[in-house]
Amino acid sequence: MKQVLFILSIFISLHCSAQFRTVDSVLYRFNYAMKYTADEGCKKFDDEMVVDIGKNKVHNYGYWDVRNSFLIDSIQSHNGDIADYFAMGTPVALYHAQILKNYPSKGRLTYTLDKSKSFIYDEPIAKKNWTLEEGDTTILGYTCKKANCTFRHRSWKVWYALDLPFSEGPWKLDGLPGMILKAEDTKGQYLFECIGIKEHVNQPMQMQLSKLIRITPVRLERLIKLASKDYPAYLKAVGETKIINPYKGTPKTACLLEYYEPNKK
Repeated sequence: MKQVLFILSIFISLHCSAQFRTVDSVLYRFNYAMKYTADEGCKKFDDEMVVDIGKNKVHNYGYWDVRNSFLIDSIQSHNGDIADYFAMGTPVALYHAQILKNYPSKGRLTYTLDKSKSFIYDEPIAKKNWTLEEGDTTILGYTCKKANCTFRHRSWKVWYALDLPFSEGPWKLDGLPGMILKAEDTKGQYLFECIGIKEHVNQPMQMQLSKLIRITPVRLERLIKLASKDYPAYLKAVGETKIINPYKGTPKTACLLEYYEPNKK
């Protein structure tokens, strides 16, 4: 129970003053089942990822992370309390990163991460060198082609649908002549598989872009590595003095999706 309250206290502190900015209008929504591990051979954790395709931008986020954020904001706006949140029985979000492509400008992406503190960086959208392979499969009724690439020192194999003319996919994976509906890395640490597609969504695309700590990707990678080894040291490094770590040792966190410093793992 202590761990649940700890996670929730972080969550509320991050989102109670969240300011969501409308950046586009959502046209298509792709939901992905997400499985990941803390390390090779470890137990897999489950979450859900969403990719929203807009007129000019693409928003990638954790479904329960954003949903719970809006729920808490709604509860607080109606003078509710923590008991109201627990009564809903919603799952605790595990994936707290968001990606907004073509923001702040075309050809760049903005990445945010909530991990006791809220961080933000932007970078160019990286080109992936895909190799197209033989072999088809069917996902949600769509015939999918196979491709593979190595991106930031992690090797991926993916399946994409030519009948869905979007050069996008889960997380930062993109650049193929069709929507990526399934992706997994060769170490078996990550798996994304599309479980739902919705057209004509016609909702505002919103994301929190204010009150965040500007950071570089390399610095953020170092902090995430520190958190996986020594969480109290991580809290100290980010200047967090109000949260007491209730874990015995260091909590399991997902292994890094990408490595900017491959020689310093």
